[in-house]
Amino acid sequence: MPPGTTDKETLASLKVKAELRLLPIVLRAVRDVTSGYGLNESAVRDLELATEEACHNVIEHAYEPGEHGYYKVKIHREPTCFRVTIRDQGIPFNLQRLKEEKNSDIGVKLMRACTDEIKSKYLGKKGKVVELVKNFPFESVNELESPPNTLISPKEDLAPKSEMVDLRLMRPDETVSLARLIYRVYGYTYPHEEIYYPEKFASLIKSGLVTSCVAVNEQNEIVGHLGVFLETPDDHVGESALAAVDPCYRGRGLFPKMKKMMMKEVASKGILGLYSRAVTVHMASQKSNVEMGAKETGFVLAHSPPTAIFKKMKTEDVGIRRTVALFYVLVAPDQEQTVFLPYKHQYVLRKIYKHTGLKRVLKMANPDNVNLAFHSDIHSHILPEMASAFLRVNKYGTDFMDELKLHVQDLKKRKIELIVLDLPLKDPNTAILCPEIEKMRFFFSGLMPEYLDGDALRLQYLHSVNFDPGTVDVYSEFAKELFNYIVQEWETHSS
Repeated sequence: MPPGTTDKETLASLKVKAELRLLPIVLRAVRDVTSGYGLNESAVRDLELATEEACHNVIEHAYEPGEHGYYKVKIHREPTCFRVTIRDQGIPFNLQRLKEEKNSDIGVKLMRACTDEIKSKYLGKKGKVVELVKNFPFESVNELESPPNTLISPKEDLAPKSEMVDLRLMRPDETVSLARLIYRVYGYTYPHEEIYYPEKFASLIKSGLVTSCVAVNEQNEIVGHLGVFLETPDDHVGESALAAVDPCYRGRGLFPKMKKMMMKEVASKGILGLYSRAVTVHMASQKSNVEMGAKETGFVLAHSPPTAIFKKMKTEDVGIRRTVALFYVLVAPDQEQTVFLPYKHQYVLRKIYKHTGLKRVLKMANPDNVNLAFHSDIHSHILPEMASAFLRVNKYGTDFMDELKLHVQDLKKRKIELIVLDLPLKDPNTAILCPEIEKMRFFFSGLMPEYLDGDALRLQYLHSVNFDPGTVDVYSEFAKELFNYIVQEWETHSS
């Protein structure tokens, strides 16, 4: 496990002349730094090989003979991985080769085999950058020995009402106990794999990207959990997720108690609100959110694979991906902001804003005032186990539509079935470009308040997915109206 805490931290930065005789210095730095900060020998060797290939490409191909070029190498440690970036300002290289899974280039195959993820990006006049990611080799919970007398017996009887259950914040050293709770509730079907790797989840807690509330019984066993997840330390909203209550302790109102506790906790840390995803195979979780004051803001159709169900929940249509309802609840005073509404969806967005009670100045964008940067910034987060990808647009550039098309093509090649796209509503370019994006078969999915340093318009794309609206149960009248609108948009863009 990586020592210490941390968000993304730069451990080393080198500027190196593009000569082969200096390459061993870079490789020695990668080896010494990563081995000293938590990677095992095998992972260090893999990352060193991938770095060697990436740097060799720069040295051999980035500069003309006789040209005195340089490249920069940075080694970053993050809560769950190491990231090595190689940047140069040499001759443009076809970065798309790094994304092609069937690439015949031996060097590219080596880089793929030795890393968990490769990212590449053109930086305009600043050149180009390649990122090599190597995850920490966390142990899965089913690889750990079970200490005696720590696992609650699989009895179906409810625990005695007289048994006390306390609520408190979770400690990083309790992640094995939490993983066992998740297994009792979900088996091995919970979509986010991090929960089954205790050391990995502990590092997320230490980094501050996860804050967890647990319900603990008299034997100091975790019998309930609710977490708040941040994608970056600078996020203004968190996701309320990983809700679980041991079957033996249900009926005590633990979920609303944990939710109230977490709302107070994250508000003290400067978080403005919490969003959550409620399953639609039944109405109980939707009802709980409504009773807690959360408001429906959208639906993600076919969000979860059919395997992602409760361990003991019996469901029909097991081959169909499960839809989730999106909820948002304020935990701190709302902050007024200006948003630009896409013309097509202005009516439904106005209704959502009215439903949530958020303070917004609603405007329409002038299509003649397009103001784009030179390059776009699209953040991609892929969950292979869910066959899903989540894209966030941080900045629009003149290359935006081409970049988005490349992302979609790459994700379809990877057999990704669901693509979620979040667009900043404070940027008038979102309203202007929305019709062009929807021509690519993206369709309206909802509103994500405060999600992108301000509100986000959520669109989604389904690829080769069998979806049946009749499998979805919706709780409130407002949600039914919103769900019908989204289904109509799906039908329009899927035909």
